[in-house]
Amino acid sequence: MSEDDRSEPLQLGTMRPADDRDDDAGPTPAWQRWGGLGAALILGAVIGIVANNARNDAAEYSEVDLVRGTVDVEYGSPLSSNAQRLTVNLVNSGPREVEILSVDVDGFTAVTGEDGDEDQQSVTAAPGEWVRVGTDVEADCDTRPPGTLRVHVRTGTGEQTVVVAGQPGDDQLIWAWQGGCDSSAGTGVFIGDTRTIEADASGARIMLPVTNGAQDPLTVTAMETTTPGFTMQTDPLPVDVEAGGTVQVETLWTVTDCEAAARFSEATVAVNIHNESMDTRVSQPLDNPTLIELVRLAVRVCET
Repeated sequence: MSEDDRSEPLQLGTMRPADDRDDDAGPTPAWQRWGGLGAALILGAVIGIVANNARNDAAEYSEVDLVRGTVDVEYGSPLSSNAQRLTVNLVNSGPREVEILSVDVDGFTAVTGEDGDEDQQSVTAAPGEWVRVGTDVEADCDTRPPGTLRVHVRTGTGEQTVVVAGQPGDDQLIWAWQGGCDSSAGTGVFIGDTRTIEADASGARIMLPVTNGAQDPLTVTAMETTTPGFTMQTDPLPVDVEAGGTVQVETLWTVTDCEAAARFSEATVAVNIHNESMDTRVSQPLDNPTLIELVRLAVRVCET
């Protein structure tokens, strides 16, 4: 190669981008750069909406709304000499059909057969339909029934347990429980849901409904509290109670011993009863509202 040849510049030709676009193509528009991301966001939003709707549908299908009605009680179940047959009336107030598998009643224990299975048959309840569900139980005398049920159900989304409350003033489970416990066996006397008339630092006036669940009339000759730290005055006694009848006994509770009242855990009343065949004395536990009212009374008197 001559010196003249080396002095000539090397010709490489025109340089273009790898994608061979023209120089006048200009920058990529913003809508093209963000288009893919926007599509991904829209797709994600659609998937989220579908998933949320699916969750809402599942929650709606699993919603169960049951209301408890009356409870029928039969004594002397063949499974146990101390057992009772409770038949609970329930209405399905929810929007969908449910299958009721079994019922547990607070304050009672289920009685099982020889094979260890509970003798309960499932019942299907359509919306707005009343059904009857039976269970064989024995009273748990250490746990006064609050009136609530634990109902095991099956819906379109699976099985669950629903807590169903009782009705105010409903003493049927209390009667069944007391009928199965030694405290009232053979006497028929039950004290149902109490009612506070008035309460202040001077005392609490509480109405006690005394029911005769026996087949014969009886007379309540005396009532006194066996709750530590308190005294109780009553309306004039004795009072006659017809078979199946109820009398309202007004009582006045006062605090006599703050130290004892600070430690009590249960409100109880001893009832003296007379009928044609016996004179007896039975202890009756009172309900939780009475217990709470007595705690409030003790606080007002002893912490002022």
